Amino acid sequence: MKAAIALGCSLGPREATLQLALFKLDASPGLRLLRASRWVMSPPMRGGTARGHFWNGVAVFDCTLTPLELLDRCRTLEEQAGRRRARYWGDRTLDLDVLLMEGVVLDLPELTLPHPGIADRAFVLGPLLEVWPEAVDARSQVAWQDHPAPPDPAPVAVGVVARRRWPL
Repeated sequence: MKAAIALGCSLGPREATLQLALFKLDASPGLRLLRASRWVMSPPMRGGTARGHFWNGVAVFDCTLTPLELLDRCRTLEEQAGRRRARYWGDRTLDLDVLLMEGVVLDLPELTLPHPGIADRAFVLGPLLEVWPEAVDARSQVAWQDHPAPPDPAPVAVGVVARRRWPL
């Protein structure tokens, strides 16, 4: 099944960190990268403690993992990148969010699918539609492209993701 993961970073060498995360996800058993969006830059979320601008993107994978296995894989990569969950919406070395898995609706304390913030965040919805324009909200059965535009400012494109441009 297809699965979409949002990638974000506000600390350190952002593009290199995000490219490495894509490489590690693609090299991970049970995941095969299908498409990755351009990187976009956006200001920190209102109400959070982050001070740096974020680089964000979305990648779509062919996935044979369960939702919780995918979440665990993402959290492991975040920890390897030095992520600490000390501050609410704070600066991050790496942020990986499972956005949706094709046809899956899930409501668990640790994971909600589809991710409840997709339609409210231009830095997520825009890149998602770039890589998976036909994606459907499994909860409402409405195509994501038919959701109203998010209220936050449109992000600025800052880089291009090239599938074979992996770090050595």
